[in-house]
Amino acid sequence: MHEYAKKITILYVEDEDDVREGYSRTLTRICSKLYTAHNGENGLEMFQKYQPDIIVSDIKMPIMNGLDMIKTIKTITPDVKVVFTTAHSESAYLLEAIELQVDGYLLKPVQKKSLTTLVEKLAKNIIIAREYEEQREILQYIIDSENSLSVITDIKNISFASKSFLKFFAVEDVAEFNAKFSSIVNIFAQSSDGINAQSIKTFLNDDKTLYDFINSLDETQRIALIQSENGEEKSFLVTISKINTTQFLMNFTDVTKIEKQKEEIIKKANHDLLTNLYNRNKFEETFAYELGQVKRYGYSLSLAIADIDHFKHFNDTYGHLVGDEVLKLIAKTLSGCTRDSDIVARWGGEEFVMLFSKTSYEDALVSLQKCRVSIESLQYKNFGKITASFGVTSYKDGDTLKSMLNRADKALYKAKTSGRNKVLGII
Repeated sequence: MHEYAKKITILYVEDEDDVREGYSRTLTRICSKLYTAHNGENGLEMFQKYQPDIIVSDIKMPIMNGLDMIKTIKTITPDVKVVFTTAHSESAYLLEAIELQVDGYLLKPVQKKSLTTLVEKLAKNIIIAREYEEQREILQYIIDSENSLSVITDIKNISFASKSFLKFFAVEDVAEFNAKFSSIVNIFAQSSDGINAQSIKTFLNDDKTLYDFINSLDETQRIALIQSENGEEKSFLVTISKINTTQFLMNFTDVTKIEKQKEEIIKKANHDLLTNLYNRNKFEETFAYELGQVKRYGYSLSLAIADIDHFKHFNDTYGHLVGDEVLKLIAKTLSGCTRDSDIVARWGGEEFVMLFSKTSYEDALVSLQKCRVSIESLQYKNFGKITASFGVTSYKDGDTLKSMLNRADKALYKAKTSGRNKVLGII
């Protein structure tokens, strides 16, 4: 439901403590990261520090009101998305808010559904614009690239090659290249994603040409791995055009950096940037796969939620930077006390979710006790002892991710209310 909001960060500014805490819980559940502030001056400091994607702010606040805060922020980041919340009695502020070109205006008491719907809409616009910019940068890189290798070929032998092509394969001329490779098809990796020698030869057996093969592919599939004479493997975007019925012009544009950028983008899409653990989206995808395995083969499957004890107090006392360091430390500890086959993901805030494939409830308890002790033994610099509480459950017929999370969350609540630093479960 909140697929776009899960990828963005929010700054929530509200001077009333109970209101701020209540809506913070709602916003934390739907976004990637939530920052909070108790007045406009504090909000401005948080914005300058963290550069959030969306600001949700009350208007009337002590020290610096919301309007003055946003005026200053707009001089820093003019296109930042802003939602104001205000009471009916503050309607006089509406005109000034409109002049600031804010993106939303919600009357208090704010309906949580209205708030989350508006945040998701703004988040969608942010993500679409961001993806468009990334694609534009990739296309611009291709246009600006000077690494294109060019040849004229009849598919078997080449009759002309650019100097950059000959240099890449460390040959003096086309005759040496033809003698060395027999066919241009042989420059491609035998098997890989995209264009490869095996798929080309299979296609050509059906009385089709290399021209037909390459142009039958989507542009994203026209990537080939090709190894140079010195063993360096690079990714090339391959294009082909007809010169006449037997001769073809082929261009190979080096997109190795772009392919690496794509890998990094995919990694960012699947991982929490702070802890480098899987994020909620990737965890849900992994759970769906594991659930299919459970239903097909009858494997055991256990799920746990881990929550850092008193994290809010820790965070408020020592600051967000120290809080972030603690989150990273806990993430590293949870990864270290579990198996490679187990999945540890950041669920949001100070909560982590853990999936134990082919693991019984009893074995999951043992593993989690090990994690609990590992965390308890941590001493973070001069800031004292860190502990965590765990709630665990195991799959039973008819379970979904939601039902298993609900049981684990109830077990976690019991662990919290019975003293913390415990592992409790519900089957």
